Amino acid sequence: MENADWSVIKNMPKDGCADEFKEAVKRLLEIVNKLDITKSLMGLDTGETVQISRIPSIDAIVEGQIEGLGWLDSVEHLLEKDAEGSRTRAYSGLEIDMPHSFQVG
Repeated sequence: MENADWSVIKNMPKDGCADEFKEAVKRLLEIVNKLDITKSLMGLDTGETVQISRIPSIDAIVEGQIEGLGWLDSVEHLLEKDAEGSRTRAYSGLEIDMPHSFQVG
């Protein structure tokens, strides 16, 4: 079985934009639901939003990439940027093949 990819994406809605951003996240969920991606969203006490996703294959990553970036572009006006101009802080990597509670199969 191919190891899944995990991604963690954190962003910060601008002051006064949290509710509009949360509504926009519903469109993002429509995109990832089509791709059999396991995901969870968290709101931090700092106001940041964190999306944690388990992506089953590289094919799902490629398939969702264009739509996902289009969604991010559509909400750019709602997000704070860091010193380098980035809208997100993102981390990703392959799942390590060892018994734990998140593996499927």
